[in-house]
Amino acid sequence: MEFIPIYLIFIPIISALIIYLVHDKRINYLVFFSQSLMTILAIVYFMYFDKLARPQLIKLGGWPRELGISLFIDRLSMAFIFLSIFIWWMVLIYEWHRSKEEFKFLFFLLFLEGVFIAFLQSNDIFNLYVLLEIITILSAILIIYKKDGYSVKSGLFYLLFNSVGVSFYLIGLILLYSLTGTLNMGVIADRIAAFENTELVRLAYVFIFSAVGVKSALFPVYTWLPRAHGAAPASISALLSGLLVKSGLYAFIRMNQMFNITILYDFFFILGFITGLSGVIFALSQKDIKQILAFHTISQIGIILMGLSAMEGELYIGGVLHIFNHAIFKALLFLGAGIIINRYGTRRITEIRGVFKESPVISIFMIVGILAITGAPMFNGFISKSIIKYGLKMELWKVILLQILNLGTATSFIKFSQMFFGTSHVNKIKEKGSTIVLGILAIACVVFGLFIVDILDLIVGIDISFVTIFSFKYLIEYLVTLGIGYIIYKVIIDKDYPVIQKLRHLNVSFQSTNAMLIGFICIMIIWIKLRSG
Repeated sequence: MEFIPIYLIFIPIISALIIYLVHDKRINYLVFFSQSLMTILAIVYFMYFDKLARPQLIKLGGWPRELGISLFIDRLSMAFIFLSIFIWWMVLIYEWHRSKEEFKFLFFLLFLEGVFIAFLQSNDIFNLYVLLEIITILSAILIIYKKDGYSVKSGLFYLLFNSVGVSFYLIGLILLYSLTGTLNMGVIADRIAAFENTELVRLAYVFIFSAVGVKSALFPVYTWLPRAHGAAPASISALLSGLLVKSGLYAFIRMNQMFNITILYDFFFILGFITGLSGVIFALSQKDIKQILAFHTISQIGIILMGLSAMEGELYIGGVLHIFNHAIFKALLFLGAGIIINRYGTRRITEIRGVFKESPVISIFMIVGILAITGAPMFNGFISKSIIKYGLKMELWKVILLQILNLGTATSFIKFSQMFFGTSHVNKIKEKGSTIVLGILAIACVVFGLFIVDILDLIVGIDISFVTIFSFKYLIEYLVTLGIGYIIYKVIIDKDYPVIQKLRHLNVSFQSTNAMLIGFICIMIIWIKLRSG
């Protein structure tokens, strides 16, 4: 029973290899057997894990803890495993009618799932490095899978810049190993806690966090993300935004648990706000439907980081919960956008009209996603944002910053929602499986919005009863935000002023992106120096 986590890693990898080697469209159905088996094993293991009532450490090869490779599973990694399996289910069903004979595509998709689940369980900082590199390579292959010029260029940009970022992780890893003599994260945490001179430890943390910042698409090192989303198929965009970007946030949590450097908490909050604000500003300037959603991935990552900045209390709970909520509603929006793009033959929001009249069911599902991301009461996005807001209750200036991001999100999706109105003629494409996926994700947004208090208490044992699911106060606050957002849209955004056009066409070169990464590292070092005296 205790080795089920290992099976969860190798089931999709072995299935991927079989599909690739056999090269028969009938064997491609193995993906559903693989996903079903993983789902069953994950549920069985959770029942076993829940009875243990403690994290599980699995040592591989019988080596001592300091030398050997080990897996670490706690409630956080368990929750991420369930989220991963769920999102992969959605992507496979959505993509099946297009890719059921694409054995190479299914190979890379399943292989990536196994590597990602291995990443979630790794308790070794070098293995984390290796797995991050493999995730980057496989993601790049899926981004450029269409093989057109734009996708190849964007995929290579993603691959190269993420590889540069991860190289700084390797430098930090070397520093840590020279200081502690081990790669085991638990042992490293114990040993660096006993150090009196922490300057090298903090330098190692800066290098590691710079890589985490790149993977998480934090300001100013997120330029790869809108390029990748613009080039990738809708299903891969959903996977990138819903899960793969979260690999950086997951690493952020694990690294902060290991280092426990509290003097950076305010830095993380401010960085989260700047990330969110820049994402909102660029989203407001866009006319490409996928670019709008891509930049809102950045804005929501900023909100998540604002929550995770404390690493404890309600603020932290809200940040973690928003990771999961964002994965659901952003997957819904990206997959819905993919259907709309296929039907209209364009990605320009100004050329897409009459979606509600032509596709009412898909429109309803997407409106649920819009309500969730803008924080409407009784939807999942509202719950996690409310917990973050509750965690900031004693710091008014931080609450104001959060409200600014919420207002920007509302304004942007008022612009986004214009495509539902009017009339137009579209290609009638039957996509029953895709519609079912949107329905499941929309239901998840509602269920997690209405019942998340009971779900968290039952499954994870976290009490968030202080959150009010619905009140007229919150409804009025939401409607006022929408009203102000509508005014901003009509008075400023809809006019498409030259400054907005410049933002839309801003192109940051690879050299400039690397320079910003170096600047990012320098700012962190200066902050630590000033705060530590």
